[in-house]
Amino acid sequence: MSSDNVTPFRRPPPKPVRPQQSGGMGLKTHRGRAVLVHILTLACFALPFLIGGGQLVQLIGLALGIAAAVIAYTSRAEATPWAATHHEQALRTLLIAFAVTTVLSLPALVIPRSAVTVLSYYALVVFWGNIVVLIWAGIRALVGLALAVMRRPVFNAKGWLV
Repeated sequence: MSSDNVTPFRRPPPKPVRPQQSGGMGLKTHRGRAVLVHILTLACFALPFLIGGGQLVQLIGLALGIAAAVIAYTSRAEATPWAATHHEQALRTLLIAFAVTTVLSLPALVIPRSAVTVLSYYALVVFWGNIVVLIWAGIRALVGLALAVMRRPVFNAKGWLV
């Protein structure tokens, strides 16, 4: 009798099989969620500049950003490895861009309204800072969108650059 304790009647329990995803861009597929997150990320920054900087448009942009963050955060645990990199990159893009635009707008609370020359220079700094954030977030979202359509992972999802 052998000592390896192998019983021919005992079999290992079957491993659960994940259902195969069909192709397409639906919200149930990993590719569809990754593409949607990048489109919402791009729209939340581009909308206020394309339509105008009204408060309603900025609130719509904020709502699109929150929707992108919620979809990315809830989908990254169950996503495939390549899709998880897209969700991570979209979350980092949204958080970094919102943090930078918030820091840019904070001195407006301190500068008195009577300092017209300081406000005019400050308005230029805020405008060009927001343009730089728009370009940075737009490039990251467009590169992520192109890679998501091709089902390729983002190269450096936790980095600051593309």
